[in-house]
Amino acid sequence: MASLDDLCPSDRVLVASLCPGTSAGSLVETLCGLPNDADASVWVSPPGLAPRAAAAWFEFVTSGAWRVAHDTERRALDQVDARAVTPLDADWPAGVEARGVLRVRGTLPAGPRLAVVGTRKVDRYGRDVAQRVTDAAAARGVPVVSGGALGVDAIAHTRALERGLATVVVLGSGLSHPAPSSHRGLFDRAAACGAVVSAYPCGVHPAAWTFPARNAWIAALSAGTIVVQAGADSGALHTAAAARALGRPVWAVPGTIDSPLHAGCHRLVSQGAALLEAPDAWAASAAFSAARVDKLTGARSIPPSSPTGDGREPLTGLGLWRAAGAEPTPLAALAAEAGLGIAEAAAVALMLELDGFLVASPGGRYARSRPTD
Repeated sequence: MASLDDLCPSDRVLVASLCPGTSAGSLVETLCGLPNDADASVWVSPPGLAPRAAAAWFEFVTSGAWRVAHDTERRALDQVDARAVTPLDADWPAGVEARGVLRVRGTLPAGPRLAVVGTRKVDRYGRDVAQRVTDAAAARGVPVVSGGALGVDAIAHTRALERGLATVVVLGSGLSHPAPSSHRGLFDRAAACGAVVSAYPCGVHPAAWTFPARNAWIAALSAGTIVVQAGADSGALHTAAAARALGRPVWAVPGTIDSPLHAGCHRLVSQGAALLEAPDAWAASAAFSAARVDKLTGARSIPPSSPTGDGREPLTGLGLWRAAGAEPTPLAALAAEAGLGIAEAAAVALMLELDGFLVASPGGRYARSRPTD
């Protein structure tokens, strides 16, 4: 019977992404740092893992459960005509940390790529702007990235395909369960003229916890992000936070001051995002042109938002919340104290802010709060 040592290093990393009971991102990153000729004992007990993660990985490997998970994933990939791309592979996209495995249908187009994201409840104005921005991207041959959801996402993907432009759908589920199911035809077209990707095992169903990390991957795969319309708690704000944490430009489309569909966009502008003054204004950005995303180093798994027990402490993002104090502190300092990467910290901070547990100040600084205060 095959052992883990019989697999090539890339396949071992795929196995790591399937291990339950631990953060796949940190485990993948650890294994990617091992020498290719490391002894089997090192792969089974890699140095530097947190005790709980190390125990979960050791049990997964030594019990033989990894074989079933690996074979199941490989069969599922074959069934959807997809392949796994790990950070050890030559076609791993540039500009993203080695903290995951991408499952890819189609071909990820060369960058720079532009993320176009926003609300599911798009109005006529938002539809028009999303189409015009995508038209500007098509005129320059810049592939469009989005999340495949209803509303702005679907409009951007559809317009790109109508213009003969490659588009990238980043799913918040495994490739075997693409969501929403009503977009299966759109996803098939995207895979034929670009790619449909997921950082989740093929068998993962869509759920509330799967989408925050999906949003971070959208940002990581893109040289810049445009938020067309976003409410005060829109997932598009997570994408924008991750993009800013990566040092990549973010543009927000303005709207009327009393429009709930633009409340999130206006907040982004107040926090330093650029105002999108024309559909092609992003094209003149030096930061957009300079971003290295033709081949992924910055996305991280982001803990989902979850209800709190007594309203006094968050159950998710507790480490970052505890690192914050009464005085506004730079996010980088809070991230270092909480042991988080800056991209993950930015997304977690945004969710804590939306839930009332942090208060944002100019300059990317945060202070602790409570929603019941």
